[in-house]
Amino acid sequence: MTYRVGAVAYHPRVVTIWEDFRRWFAGQGFALDYTLYSTYEAQVEALLGDEIDVAWNTNLAYVQVRQRSDGACSALAMRDTDRDWTSHVLVPPGAGSGLEALRGKRVGFGDSDSPQAWILPAFAMRRQGLDPETDLRAERLDRDLGKHGDTGRAELAQVDRLRAGELDACVVSNWTLTALRAEGGDGLAVAWTSPPFHHCNFTILDGSSASHDTFRTLLLSMDAADSALCDAMRLENVNRWLEGDESGYADLVEAVRWHGS
Repeated sequence: MTYRVGAVAYHPRVVTIWEDFRRWFAGQGFALDYTLYSTYEAQVEALLGDEIDVAWNTNLAYVQVRQRSDGACSALAMRDTDRDWTSHVLVPPGAGSGLEALRGKRVGFGDSDSPQAWILPAFAMRRQGLDPETDLRAERLDRDLGKHGDTGRAELAQVDRLRAGELDACVVSNWTLTALRAEGGDGLAVAWTSPPFHHCNFTILDGSSASHDTFRTLLLSMDAADSALCDAMRLENVNRWLEGDESGYADLVEAVRWHGS
C-alpha cells in the first residue's frame, strides 16, 4: 500500500524536495507518493476527504483541520525549524520601539491568511492593548492567498514600501528578517516582537489505518549529511525532523476562533 502525502506547491523547489524524498523512502522499503495542491484549503479538503494520508500543513492549515474534524487530528512530526517562530515589526532606525510608538502609524502586514504576517501578530497586539484595525493605519497586502504566507512575497513587498517611505512600519517573520540580514543588513530596527509560536507540521486524522508510525520513524531517522537527502533537506529548511508538538499552536487556535479565519 502506498502512503499518500499532500504538499502545497508554493515554489518550484517543492517538486525537487518531494521527488528526492520519494526516492529515499522507496530505498527504505516504504512506498510513498505525493500530490501537490495549489492551496492549503484544497489540501485540507483532500485530507478530510481521505484523498491523502498525511498533509504537510502550515500552522493555519493544521488549525483548520482541527476545526473541521472537531479535534480528531494530530501533528505527527515537524521540522526543528518549525519551533518558536516570532513576528517582528520593523521601523526605520530611531523611530522608537514598543507598540505605543506605532499608534496611528501606517503599518504594513502580509497576506490576510498569513499566520506570521497578519493573524498572529494582530492577535498578540490586541492582547497587548493595540488593535491594528482601529489603532493603526493597517495595510494588508494579499499577494499569494491560499499559500498562508509561505512565499513571503507580501512581507518583502511591504519592506520595500517601508524603505520607500510609503509605510512607517511593517511586519515580517523571523525567517524573513534573518534572510534580510543575511543579504548584508536590512538597515531597519525591530520595534516589537510577538510571542513565539510553532509553524508547519505533518497533520494526520485520528483513526486512520495508514502507516503513520513507519512514516514518522523513517522521517525522524533522516540525516541531513546523507547525500541522497542533503539537497532536499536544505531546500525544505530542515536540519532534522522532530515529533509533533501541539503546544505551540494554542495562540493560533484562539486567534482563528476570534478572527474567524
